[in-house]
Amino acid sequence: MRSRRILASALVGLALPVLSQLATTAEAATAPEIAAPESGTANQDPAGGSATGSSSPDQGSSGGLFEQSQGAAAATSGTGADAFKLSGYVRGDMYVGKVPGDRQGEIKAGYGEAALITRTKKGTYGDGFAELRLRYGMQGETQQQAVMDVREAYVNAYLGPLDLRLGKQVIVWGRADLLNPTNNLTPNDMRVRSAIEDDRRLGNVAVRANLRLEPVRVEGVWIPTYVPSELPAIDLPQFVTYGSPTYPRPELDKGLLAGRVHLELPSVDMSVSYLHGYAPMPGLTLTSVTFDPTNPSVLISRKAYKHQVVGFDFSTALGDIVALRGEVAYRKPYDYQKASNINIPKPDVQYVLGADHTFGSISVIAQYIGRYTFDWVKEDGPLGGAIDPTLLQEDPPTVSMQTAKESINLQLAKNNQILFSQTAKVQHLATTRIEWLTMHDTLSLSVLGMVNVTTKEWMAAPKIGYRVSDNMMAYVGAEILTGPKDTLFGLVDQKMSAGYAELRSTF
Repeated sequence: MRSRRILASALVGLALPVLSQLATTAEAATAPEIAAPESGTANQDPAGGSATGSSSPDQGSSGGLFEQSQGAAAATSGTGADAFKLSGYVRGDMYVGKVPGDRQGEIKAGYGEAALITRTKKGTYGDGFAELRLRYGMQGETQQQAVMDVREAYVNAYLGPLDLRLGKQVIVWGRADLLNPTNNLTPNDMRVRSAIEDDRRLGNVAVRANLRLEPVRVEGVWIPTYVPSELPAIDLPQFVTYGSPTYPRPELDKGLLAGRVHLELPSVDMSVSYLHGYAPMPGLTLTSVTFDPTNPSVLISRKAYKHQVVGFDFSTALGDIVALRGEVAYRKPYDYQKASNINIPKPDVQYVLGADHTFGSISVIAQYIGRYTFDWVKEDGPLGGAIDPTLLQEDPPTVSMQTAKESINLQLAKNNQILFSQTAKVQHLATTRIEWLTMHDTLSLSVLGMVNVTTKEWMAAPKIGYRVSDNMMAYVGAEILTGPKDTLFGLVDQKMSAGYAELRSTF
């Protein structure tokens, strides 16, 4: 039998979605934004905290949990006789990076986008919020036609101590910066390039309830429909194509259920959480292999898996010295023991401990991140593939169908291990975010850095933000990733690394 050779060198790129697990990607790793005017851009997390993690999304117990918009940093309710408040922005973005494997540059993204944000006047019993985005241009390597997206559209109901939210919404849990082990509700669209972290979060139809029994707050979430995290377009090798993904149908018994119990005291905020449902990041699985001299094919697809997650997070302050925050989450996928389920990761526990302090106009956030994987076994499949694709054209075949499938599964298992950030049993990471606000808070100089001590990967995201006027912002920055060739960052560094510029006008 001929020796096994390369089938899918490009399959390594399919590990891209771990960007949302390992580092939320360098694209999402931007420093805290300069405070925007009331009609500013989307830049906050679901409960009104900073999208960057510099303030807890769940701190404070005054008012209802849903009294602030999830999607818009400054979309405020109407006042006086106004029935609703309109705001929004128009922006232009350009990303330039290196052609993979060549010494020349290329456009990674270039587009224009407009957003219209509206909130109805807040009444005694509720209000509504919606954000509509229209984008045209190039994202990744694809020239898009005009794309319209209703990012969020929901109604809030205030019923005494009970707040209800129903509709399409973005839900983000966690208190740490950059990495949130307890956040397994919101998928990310890694195809979007933006200077604003929040832009990569995807909304989904959900019911969210918040019962305030101060100092205890009980939160519940039901998400009946499945929305996966989206990936950048990847060139597949010869004869390899994507098949239809396997995602749960919108049925009652297939929805996601999650709950948190918060304790909110003047000196400390903390919560415990539980989630049961499908993970937003699917794994890769083999669909079919076809031997044919004229039309051979290998069909692979994304397949969602179900898991349960138990989490704990906290935030507190040691006087004026330092603020502390942390998270820990134990994730246990179902049916991971079956050898055929190569799309399902092993159980693991992730933990984050961070501290932040402000030195005058300079703010610093430093964190330690760890991950321990249970039942860990190193996947030894060849990084570039399993068999020579030309073997699929031989008549008669020199390899059996079983051998071909086993070889391809070895490769997919290795890619999935990278995908789920489980290439080592124990991993140690560190992140640092530094921002300097100067020139009367009109100029922001920031940098985010991350290093995985275990895998030798690192990432840097410097950014300069300048407020040209009350309603115009300019950003210039870069997103740089690197690492060994058998790691995620090493596989996608030239694909994802880029410099960028953005102009944004708000109204």
